[in-house]
Amino acid sequence: MAESEQEASSPISLSSSCIYDVHCHVHETPDSLYAIGTDRVFGSDSVVFCTQATQYADWDDVVWFKEQYQERAIPAFGLHPWFVERVESGEIPREWPDRLRGLLQKHGGILGECGLDKVAKNPNTQKVYPLEPQTRMFKEQLRIAYDLKVPVSVHCVRAFGNLVDILKEEEANGTLPPRIMLHSYSGSPDMLRQILLKGRLGSHIYVSFSWFVNGRNEQKSRECIAAVPADRILVESDLHDAKSAFSALEHIVRLVADARGWELVDTCCRLAANSRAFFDIESDPLPAAQQNREE
Repeated sequence: MAESEQEASSPISLSSSCIYDVHCHVHETPDSLYAIGTDRVFGSDSVVFCTQATQYADWDDVVWFKEQYQERAIPAFGLHPWFVERVESGEIPREWPDRLRGLLQKHGGILGECGLDKVAKNPNTQKVYPLEPQTRMFKEQLRIAYDLKVPVSVHCVRAFGNLVDILKEEEANGTLPPRIMLHSYSGSPDMLRQILLKGRLGSHIYVSFSWFVNGRNEQKSRECIAAVPADRILVESDLHDAKSAFSALEHIVRLVADARGWELVDTCCRLAANSRAFFDIESDPLPAAQQNREE
């Protein structure tokens, strides 16, 4: 059953689980972090943030965020395709793969944000970032994730054919990372049903939705959400501002509930279970949530 009129008009109250913001960048806006612990939408101790580095320069910021917020933080380290030219120019040291491995081994978490983008342009040259070096950088990160047996958060914009080719190649070589999240998924429902979620590759795939991206076309997003197995749906804010992240999470949780015909509390419980499976966490890390689940 879908959410009732009363649920639709009142803030979500999580009495049984955490909510996991599986992909965000709140470490980039320190002035907004006061909101963590004061949010009223989900309760002060119910949101876990997986804050994702995008460039070599912010890896230390993700470490700082993890140290500050402990159980509320899951670190993610990676190189976003928008920064591929900095790798090519040498601005990002060529030893970046070694440092990336070291950070993941020391701090845990996942690898991300990485991926492919055939639309974004260098703001200085107005040229689309070249795909070939993006592909090399992406493959290098997939191999690191496979070697370390850590999940991956993947950015893909209008490059799903290229993404499938790469993942199929890794599948054939037996080198797929254990779990792969397609973050703020912007492809088609058919791409999910016919390719990404089928066979051995499909057993590695999770699909995440954000209000920031998926709220732009709610009908298409409902169809995509409906195409994903119930145990593979994740949600995220994909935002840099912690205060805005809470309301964005509420919107996307409601959209998932509506698309699947689930009650809100059931939706939150399902999403928490899916997140724990993706991150390989046995139980919610926040004491308040653990206590509520046991009760």
